[in-house]
Amino acid sequence: MLSLIRSGPKILIMESGAIERLKQYLEEYFATLACTFDQAFEESSEEYTIILVVETLKDIVHIDDIKYLFLVEEDSDMFLCSLHNDRKCNLVSQTRIAPRILIMRALGDIEKIIEEINKDHAATSGSFLELLDNNNSRGTILAFTEQPLNKKLSISDLYEKTLFIEEKYSTLRRSIRIHGLKYLNEGLGNKDWFELEIKIYDKFEEYMLHYQRLLKVIEFLELGIILGESWGQDNALIFKTVGIYRIRFFTFYEPETIKKLLIGLEYLEDGTRVVDYDVFYKRKKIYWSDVREEKLKDKSSISKKYRQQIFVKLDKNQIDEISQIERKILATRY
Repeated sequence: MLSLIRSGPKILIMESGAIERLKQYLEEYFATLACTFDQAFEESSEEYTIILVVETLKDIVHIDDIKYLFLVEEDSDMFLCSLHNDRKCNLVSQTRIAPRILIMRALGDIEKIIEEINKDHAATSGSFLELLDNNNSRGTILAFTEQPLNKKLSISDLYEKTLFIEEKYSTLRRSIRIHGLKYLNEGLGNKDWFELEIKIYDKFEEYMLHYQRLLKVIEFLELGIILGESWGQDNALIFKTVGIYRIRFFTFYEPETIKKLLIGLEYLEDGTRVVDYDVFYKRKKIYWSDVREEKLKDKSSISKKYRQQIFVKLDKNQIDEISQIERKILATRY
């Protein structure tokens, strides 16, 4: 639901006395992309390997030393196995792994988060590319972003200050995972998180479809953590009860922000209203009128605006997944 840390792509630095033959092999047998480091980073994820080809593998390899840069859609160990099995090891005279990259979700005052991490780990700071350019033989680079971690990131998405920590990658990752919420709360000013109750109403009783769609949005936007869920009943009118699906939700976003998001999901793109979401904080209901904007008088207009704000933050694959569920919901209306 809420990812606080993930890996960046692995980086292999390869020395070759047969650079053109190595280039030909990479282009022929792998889905590779010769490009700048910024482009490679933006197109990669933690399952990718960035390969830097140089003539001489020095203690510190700078950007200017790189003859070719490739992005391989393989983990580094799989790529090296292929290199060995294809009997192409003779094309590489030396190789080493550059510092591993960790990317941490950080919100609020990121400088306070960095300060808190510095108390636990001795670190040097600088820009992402500067640290990578000057420390490419060991250690771990820890970068920060305000963006959700479940999609590809560009270097421009990273906070201006990055840390280089001369610790083993696996040890540092484990430590950040354990203390991640502490660091995040430091950036948020140690304010309390919000525990909300969300009730799903649908006269067609397609609760699971609405729940699945909501779950996707919470996951894609990394809004918080679902603590529990259950069936229930509510008194809609006097002498009449209706079924509901109830969710307990833990988030660092203001309750009004979550209410806006849910209003955006009550209507589909064509204006069809398919669900009601009620939000309660400390047993107090938050009404749509509480988040109404002056120029938007009716709920459908408000929903349209908030829906657009949701979808602009999603990538194409995420939009496709949600649209598929919405088509199923719409099919149940007839």
